[in-house]
Amino acid sequence: MKHIMWDIDGTLLLSGGAGKTALINVIKEYYFLDAFDFTETLAGRTDSAIIKDVVLRLRGRFLTSEAAGLLIRYHMELPKQLPLHKGHLMKNVMTTLKYIDENEVGCKNCLLTGNTKAGAFLKLKHYGLEHFFDFNSSVFGELSENRSDLSKILWQRLYLENPLLRPQDIIVIGDTPNDARCAHAIGARSLIVLAGSANKREDFAEIKPWRILDCLPDDPAKLIEIFNEE
Repeated sequence: MKHIMWDIDGTLLLSGGAGKTALINVIKEYYFLDAFDFTETLAGRTDSAIIKDVVLRLRGRFLTSEAAGLLIRYHMELPKQLPLHKGHLMKNVMTTLKYIDENEVGCKNCLLTGNTKAGAFLKLKHYGLEHFFDFNSSVFGELSENRSDLSKILWQRLYLENPLLRPQDIIVIGDTPNDARCAHAIGARSLIVLAGSANKREDFAEIKPWRILDCLPDDPAKLIEIFNEE
């Protein structure tokens, strides 16, 4: 069985900035700010790392309780923002997930995402994708600030369940160099899909993903053929 570890933002869907807006609204309200914006891109980062940076920047020291409070407020604000933004699924995502879910192709849809588990579920539910994924075989952004640590946690869990599992049976699908790096951290394979990415092919030259596609194939069977390559 191959575990297909999907990233969410930029890979499965684009939320139209709903997540960023939700975070900014919560931060402004929590710290009584008139304006706030992030100093670096959020793409490829974990929610826990983003929140930690915010607390350090605005408070000068990290407080776990404060970070937890911000995340709780974010999870309350996100479902309000999702309908207000013009997000959409990436091309062929729905047909691909359905194909894997409904056919015996030796693959399981899972998640390896920087989103928290609650945030991931809210986004997927809004776009009608939540039922395609095995959340028990997934890892989320609250487990570590470091994306590569998430893949290591994933490998430990899956290996304990099945010692015959090989790293190459885990395929990480994402859109940023960090997605490729976290796959490399455990010897898994990384498949980069550029359709929703802010990165170009040359941005992956150093990290060298296993495969780079412009978008998911129109025929999901062709993607399964790629997965089955050794």
